[in-house]
Amino acid sequence: MILPFATQNKGKLTGARQVLEPLGIRVDPLPLDLAEPDFGSVEEVTGEKLRQVRALGYDRVMVDDAGIFFSAYDGFPGILSKRVFQRIGYKGVMKLLEGESREAWFEGAVAVLWDGETAFFSGKTPGHLLRVDPANITPEPDFPFNPIFVPRGDDRTLSQMSPRERKRYSYRGKALEELASWLKRRFDIDGHLSRC
Repeated sequence: MILPFATQNKGKLTGARQVLEPLGIRVDPLPLDLAEPDFGSVEEVTGEKLRQVRALGYDRVMVDDAGIFFSAYDGFPGILSKRVFQRIGYKGVMKLLEGESREAWFEGAVAVLWDGETAFFSGKTPGHLLRVDPANITPEPDFPFNPIFVPRGDDRTLSQMSPRERKRYSYRGKALEELASWLKRRFDIDGHLSRC
């Protein structure tokens, strides 16, 4: 089974392949330039992305959206995470959280369009953000909050973990596993994913 993934983020593509390909779903890149709304929930943003992809004529595709949420700021930065970080960087993040709760969580949603059917799957990863001198942070391409985010239940940042260790905390991984189960329930023949 081949599932096109409408993303230009190589890190997201690699992560999706790590979860889905062992389950028999090949993930192919579909590098579309989709408009990202600057309002609504992550689920609403994925819904808008699906509408754009459908309008381009695709009938099988996966899209996603995610963000980090600071408990000190209601719903922020959320779906604006990438844009906020591009403008204020680590220095701005540290200033925003000075004297505030450092509790935070990643939240993401994955949506699939498959032959007219759509489904949405979401997940969260709670944790906290470290207080670090911005000059001492080594950015992680495509995932700028990973070097300062410690998931609940661990004492290391996501960047300090191996891909296998990181998978245990992945909100995206959980959503992708649910997506795979959804596809399997609809298109499974004799317990095996059909080769579509």
